[in-house]
Amino acid sequence: MSIGEGAKPGVNSYIALFIENTFGSFPSTAATGASTLEPLSCSFKTEIESQKLDQISRNRGFSKRVQLNKNVAGSLEQYLHPTESPILFALSLGGGLTTTPETTTGATFWTHSIASGNFDGTIASISCQVRKGDTHHWQYTGGKVNTLKISGNVGELINVSYEFVFKDSTQTGSDISGDLSISAVLPFTFVGGKYRYAATEGSLTSTVEEYIQNFELNISNNIISDANARALGSNVPQVLPATRRNVELKITQRFDTTTQWDRFIAATQGAAELYFEGSSITATQNQSCRIRMPKIFLNSPDPEISGPNDILSSEISFDVVIDEPSTSTGKDLGITFVNDVSSY
Repeated sequence: MSIGEGAKPGVNSYIALFIENTFGSFPSTAATGASTLEPLSCSFKTEIESQKLDQISRNRGFSKRVQLNKNVAGSLEQYLHPTESPILFALSLGGGLTTTPETTTGATFWTHSIASGNFDGTIASISCQVRKGDTHHWQYTGGKVNTLKISGNVGELINVSYEFVFKDSTQTGSDISGDLSISAVLPFTFVGGKYRYAATEGSLTSTVEEYIQNFELNISNNIISDANARALGSNVPQVLPATRRNVELKITQRFDTTTQWDRFIAATQGAAELYFEGSSITATQNQSCRIRMPKIFLNSPDPEISGPNDILSSEISFDVVIDEPSTSTGKDLGITFVNDVSSY
C-alpha cells in the first residue's frame, strides 16, 4: 500500500497519563498506574527547529540545513469530569493533591484538595502514551501544564482546555488499551453549576449565590522552555520551570442593580466560588467540584447597550491575588473534588 492510501480514524485513539517519579521519565512498566481520559481533542505534537545555512557558494540556492531545538507541546481538551480532571488540575496548580476519606450513612467517598504551589510536590510532571489511530503510539515525557482554561455557558457542558509543554517525545510503545479503564461517571454540566460571591472565603455559603450566564477562568504558569531551560549537548529542555502564576476570572451577568459597579468603584475586596455538582455517590453525597478564589477585585462592570431588543448585561473581569502572601498557606486559588476514587 502506498503512503497516504489508507485512513486512520481519530475515534480509535486513546490517551493515558502517568504521574512521573522522575522528571522526564516514562514508567518502566507500561499501563501500571495509568489514568485514562476521554478527551475531546489532543494536539500533542513534536517539532524540530531547522536552519538553512546562508553560506557563500557558487549557487544561488541553499545547499545545507541543520536541526536545532526539539519542541514538544500541544493542547488537551475535555469536559470537566469528577474523576478524570483532578490529576490534571493538580498538575496545573502545582501544589499537590491531598485525599481524605469521608463517611456518611455507612458509605465512603473521598475529598481531594488541590492547592496552588511551586511544583515541588508529588504531582509535578506527567508522561502520556497517546495512540493516534488504531496502531501507532507516541510517548510524551516531562509534561507540565502551561495554561489551564475552564469555561461554562448556559446550555452546555463545562469545558476545560490544557496547554502542555513536554521535555521529550518518541514514537514507540506497545498497545496498553486492554489495561485501561474508562469511568462510567458523567461530566459536569451547567445545570449543576453555581457562582457565589461574598466578602470573605468563610462567608461563601449556599445563601450567597449570584446568577451568571457564563464564566471563564484562566490559570497561566508562564513556564520557561526557551534557551534558558536548555543546555549544550541536548536538543530538549533540561528543566521546565514555572515562573509567575496569573489567575484571571471573567463572568457575564444580567444587569439589574448597581451593586457590581459599587464594588468596582470602591475597590471592594471579595471572594468567589464556582461550584459544580454531578451524579450521586451515596444517598446523601454527590460528585462535586469546588473552585475558590479567596481574594478578588472587580474590573469594568458597566453594562453595554447593544440594541433595543437585547437584555442589558455586564462582562466583568476580576483581579485574583493571594490572600495571605506572607504565609505558606496563602493562596490565590484552591480546588476541591469529591468523588468515589480513593487515590491518584
